[in-house]
Amino acid sequence: MKRIQFHRYGGPDEMRVEEYRLPKLSDDEILVRVKAASINPVDWKIRQGAMKIMTGRRFPRGMGQDFSGIVEGVGRSVKRFKIGDEVLGATPVKTSGSFAETLITKEALAFAKPAALSHEEAATLPVAASTAWVALVQKAGLKPGQSVFINGAYGAVGQAATQIAKALGASVAGRVAADCIDAAKGIGADVVLDYRQPIPPGLFGTFDVVFDTHGSLTLKDGKALAKPGGTILDINPSPSKMLRIFLSRARKFVMGKQDEATLREVVALAAKGKLKISIGRVAPLNEASDLIRKLEAGERIRGKGLIVMGPRP
Repeated sequence: MKRIQFHRYGGPDEMRVEEYRLPKLSDDEILVRVKAASINPVDWKIRQGAMKIMTGRRFPRGMGQDFSGIVEGVGRSVKRFKIGDEVLGATPVKTSGSFAETLITKEALAFAKPAALSHEEAATLPVAASTAWVALVQKAGLKPGQSVFINGAYGAVGQAATQIAKALGASVAGRVAADCIDAAKGIGADVVLDYRQPIPPGLFGTFDVVFDTHGSLTLKDGKALAKPGGTILDINPSPSKMLRIFLSRARKFVMGKQDEATLREVVALAAKGKLKISIGRVAPLNEASDLIRKLEAGERIRGKGLIVMGPRP
């Protein structure tokens, strides 16, 4: 089997498409033939070594977390899946490995793929949509009738957050690049602002939740946008923002959680047509390192980068 892996932490040149052999399944694990995998910034951050306290120093290491595919093996204690089931989910951060022809993950990190979703659509959901759900529902406690400001409303997490907020009965104002304004309106944003323009003062103090999915919202603007008692959320905080998170009850740091309960919620919305993350570019496994390299360098593709696997040899 082949996968994208690396033999030491470092830059994009460390990535290789190589042959590999998976270990024996543990009792609570499933073996999945991957059909599609989507790319997230956390994937190259792990390869760079930003999370090596969690991931350790055993090499080679596979890349990738999000996946959709078909179950080809189950551990002895697995109850929810059988061979042949179509599933979506994520790999554990410690092992990763979804940019591959096959992977092993925990049963708890996978969920049955609805027939209404293609493997490509399903693979976009686990990290991005779960992060948005955790932010809005678990961290902010968003309620119907409340208002949300989303900085980066047409990134993957931003798209998911916009649609989740609307599904929960909230109003949404989004801030995006100029060429994404119409697209952001198309997924439900009520008000859409151009990054290049100052935030209108009339919006200050009007939002129950301010969610910075992009990392470019200043401390001053985030605080100004929130109502008294409102919640300010960050997924990519700067050192100064992280300090404020420790010092302020209003500010919260968000990490995605790809467990069964969270996946159930976002998958249900997607199956009903209420949540769909756009796909910006698709690459086969043998060309995917180049796509990852471009995304890591900051190239914008207006949607998720997706890796698709060929037919079974």
